[in-house]
Amino acid sequence: MDRNPLLAEVRDPDAARVLDGPSHALARATRPDFLGNPRSPVEWSAGDWSDLEAGRDDLLDLAAVEEQFDRGDFLLDGYAVFEGVVRPRARERWQAALARGQFLNDTLLRADWSAIDWHGLGRRPPGERVSAAHLEKALGGSQKVPQGTDAAGVLTLRLHSVFAEYFPAGHLPFLAEILTHPDMLALQRLCLGSDTLFFDHNQLLSRPPGYAGGAWHSHRLGAGCDLGTVLPDEYDRQPNLLLTLCYLNGFDAGDDGGLKIIRGSHLFRDPEGCRAETDAEMARGWLDRRAHPVTGRPLEMEHLALPEGSVVCCLSHAAHGVAPKAAGRQTRLCSLFCYRKPWTDGSAQPPWEVPPVWAVKARRGELPPVLTELLRPSFDRDLTRGKTRSDE
Repeated sequence: MDRNPLLAEVRDPDAARVLDGPSHALARATRPDFLGNPRSPVEWSAGDWSDLEAGRDDLLDLAAVEEQFDRGDFLLDGYAVFEGVVRPRARERWQAALARGQFLNDTLLRADWSAIDWHGLGRRPPGERVSAAHLEKALGGSQKVPQGTDAAGVLTLRLHSVFAEYFPAGHLPFLAEILTHPDMLALQRLCLGSDTLFFDHNQLLSRPPGYAGGAWHSHRLGAGCDLGTVLPDEYDRQPNLLLTLCYLNGFDAGDDGGLKIIRGSHLFRDPEGCRAETDAEMARGWLDRRAHPVTGRPLEMEHLALPEGSVVCCLSHAAHGVAPKAAGRQTRLCSLFCYRKPWTDGSAQPPWEVPPVWAVKARRGELPPVLTELLRPSFDRDLTRGKTRSDE
């Protein structure tokens, strides 16, 4: 099944059968009984969504967010740090949700995948299996299951968010609350400089003790915006995508699984080139003698240290990586919420990862209006001007 099947012509009869069928059947197929997660948000009724609205807590200290933000600096740097802005009660609930999400992910890794309703997901049961060694290595963390092909069904499970690490808001009520929370949307509008927002993707990013670290990289934006140096004003006119990294228990600047980033690297728009496995490789490679196109200062790697309840908002082209996590350290709990803004003509890029069931429910009017509008690029072909993928 395509990444955004409601935007494309669906040729596979099994995929068409699933997408044309009742949304509750597809939702049920994405939540195998062995997960022990009945009535997760993907199966909510209108009453459940109303209860969510009635029970919202404050999420962010927006006064502190505004005090720590300068949009001119943000466009020069490519990222902004908001220290300790998550409200204490929200931080407790958020940490509990992420721990629960990791438990659900590990439950799937340990399960017998033959019990999954592959037919209900629009495909035949896979003929191969992920090795026990790979599954064991993936326990306790994120993004560790091999995903080169779909021979074992991994990409299908990711697409449909059977894995809780992909679109965890569909598994965890508190993350569903965050997805449309006015505080979260206010933060997005502040950084993106747009009243109109669209949802792009959401991930669980757990980094357990012994994590080896994440390579330097940046993310594609698509829309012909992934090549060539630009100045901040031109960069701001793009349909920019904002990675919002929420660190509930914070991290130190050493071997604590923390974020490392290069200020100003986003303006080079070079997701293919600014890659390296280590700091040393980055220093002698892409970073060597490279200066900020506006300030003229040499670009440098920064290893951040953040208190608990902090948020980092990062533009997609900013080069970033993750420090190792030493044995004996506490698992770093983090979730990513990613939104983007439209082009200046109002058109939108298709999202990277909206599970098909959510696009189906949004198109059929089965979700709250705010969430439906956030998900509109996953099903509205007029809005995407016929595009089916973000990288078009």
